[in-house]
This record gives sequence, C-alpha cells and structure tokens, in this order.
Amino acid sequence: MFVALCSIPLFTSCSNDDDDDNFVICPIGATEYTSASGLNLTYEGEPMLGKLVRFLPDAFDGTKAQLTLEGEPLDWSSLLSRADASVSTMASPGVFPGSTSVTIDVDLTINGDQCSFSGVSETDYCTFKYEGKVSAGSMDLSLSDVMLKNDALAATRWNLLPYDELDANNGPVHIVWTSEKGVEIFSGFELPIESVLKLALSMPLIGEGDDAKAAAQMLNAVLQNVTFRPNGNIVATYMDVANGSTSWERSPSNLAQYVVEADGQMRVFLNPQAIMAATSRAARAARENNVGGDMSAVLVQAIQAISRMVSEGVPLSYTRDADNMTVFLDEEVLLPLLKGIVVPLLQNEDFMNLIIEAIASDPSFGSMSGMVVGALQSLPEVINTTTELEIGLNLVKAQADLMHN
Repeated sequence: MFVALCSIPLFTSCSNDDDDDNFVICPIGATEYTSASGLNLTYEGEPMLGKLVRFLPDAFDGTKAQLTLEGEPLDWSSLLSRADASVSTMASPGVFPGSTSVTIDVDLTINGDQCSFSGVSETDYCTFKYEGKVSAGSMDLSLSDVMLKNDALAATRWNLLPYDELDANNGPVHIVWTSEKGVEIFSGFELPIESVLKLALSMPLIGEGDDAKAAAQMLNAVLQNVTFRPNGNIVATYMDVANGSTSWERSPSNLAQYVVEADGQMRVFLNPQAIMAATSRAARAARENNVGGDMSAVLVQAIQAISRMVSEGVPLSYTRDADNMTVFLDEEVLLPLLKGIVVPLLQNEDFMNLIIEAIASDPSFGSMSGMVVGALQSLPEVINTTTELEIGLNLVKAQADLMHN
C-alpha cells in the first residue's frame, strides 16, 4: 500500500498527453507594424498615420497577447546641415492624447494564420473600445468610442473674437508682456513691448492701398472656429488663403489632439509632419542665404525644444467664463524658447543683415524701417528682462456646441 501511494505522483506526472494536444500556439510572432509595414489604424473611423503598434504574443498562452501603441520615431537629421546624434531621432505623439505609449492586454481568437481580438480599455486620460485582426504581414486596428475622462472642454465650439479696429485691446490676439526694458523706438525714447506689439498687429501692413489689412484682422479671414471633440480631437474651420482658397474648410481628424490636465491647463498635440515641414523651411532658408556663425547650434537647440513639444504636447493655459475663453502660451513655455532661439538669432550678424535688407526693400515699411530695425536690435534685452508673458487667442463661444461636428 505504501509503495502504491508513493507511485501515484509518478503516474500523474505522466498523464499530460491530453494537455499537450490542447496547447495553443499563436501563429504570429513578435512583430512591429507601421503604415509602411501593413498597419491600417483608424481612430473613430478616420485613418491615423505616423503611428506604430507592437504585437507581442504570450510565451505560455497562445490565446493572449499585448499590443503597444506609440508614435513612429521622427527623423530630424534631414533638417540639419551636419549629422547630430542628439537630435537625429526623437519620439512623436502617441495614438491617444496625453499618452506617449499605451499597452493593451488582448484575448486572441485564432483562425488559421490570422488572429482577431476586441475589447475595452483605458489610459490615464480616456476610455475606448478596440477591435482588430492581425497576420504576419498586416494589422487592422480600429479604435472607437474614445471619451476623455476630463470633459471640461468636450463638445464645445469657439469662434475667433472679431477684430476691432477701434480698440487694439479688444480683438482676436491676446498679448500680455511685461519687461523691465522697453523697445527703443528712437534714441532716448522707449515704449513697452506690449504696446509695440499691439500697435504692430493693428497696422495695415498686409496687402496694398485700400485693401491693406492688419495682421490681427487677417486672423479672422483665415480662422473661423475651433471645436474640441469629446474624443480628444481638435478640428478647425479655416480658409487656405495662401493657396488661393476662398471658402471655409474643415481640418481633417487626427491632426491635432488635446487633454485637459487641470482647471485652466491643457496640453495640445500637433501634427508632427506639419511642424517638421515648417522647421525644414526655416533650415533651408538659413542654408540658402548662407547664414553662418553659430546658426547650426541655434537650429539644433530649436529642434530639441520643438521635438519635446511634439512628443509631450504643447502646454497651454486658458481662462474661461460662460461665453468667452482665452487660450495662451505663458512665460514658462515662451521664455526658454525666446532666450534659447530668438535672442541668438537677433545677435547673429549675418541673420540681422538679412532682416535689415528685407525691411529696407519692403515699401510697406517706408520711413518706419529705421524704427523697426532699432526695435529688433533692442529685443534681446527686452526678452532677457521679461517678468510676465502671455500670447494666445481670444475666443467666443459659438451659438451651438456640437458633439461630433
């Protein structure tokens, strides 16, 4: 009897043949998918480009896997005249607003060489549903019913405040700028930088003759409204005047996203391709005009600062009452950029010579060209002694807020 009892575990340990027969192996190994390698990703039914999904099957259970959703790394090296490893590749915005990377544990249904999955999940900032299928060469992933947890701005639409030609303080542009140093208009006479900017924005410098318009006025001609959707998307109604458009257009979904982090604080995530294109134009212009000196170092610093805002979002402050909202960048965001990028540019002799030449050849400046040059030359000291800075937009609530438009 004693021998029989001791032998039971031996027989039991050999009885796993049936378990081996039921062991499931996932037909797809660990794979990384992008738009270039078979990823078809949609966010609320609209394509979402520039993202990356990693598929990692469980090593012990073939019916389970992990999906990791991120932005594709951005290659900035093409913007530089020389290779610089510190800025060559950097992170881009994640799939969901506020989260650079999100990992989802999924249950797989295996059908031959393909797996399907679906479920619900959440991030720190939103909840969502997911559904997809994956094979060795492609992945279809649909994200739907995305809802921000903080809905303070969700489903609201805001028009740009109309331009008021009689009152420079009441228009679409919000400016607060306090500095110990004023802008030198002419020798011995200074004006506060805030007054100078508001005056410049209200002067009819765009266009010619009776058709000339102020920069602040032109804002109303190119931006009609901004909508904050419950799914984290920001959609703008705008007019592409630069390309000759004369009708309002709506920006595509998934180009800009947002989250409200706290009362009066939001973070906006912009289309990295558009930002890279703008940076590329600036870099190309500097090279074509042979702007030398320490411009390369300034460009590297600019790309580093911009790339952080691409991946981590642009921190914006806002104030809101029932029918009005002001959204702006404050000194914590702007001053490091101004001191690290703008001041070195204004202190670069080659760059300033280009600016002075452009101003002198522009008839719209006329007799004021000398004043403008003097103002630019005094800006580094103005920036370095700034104590308060806010630049943004003044908005007014639209007649009706729309949930999905």
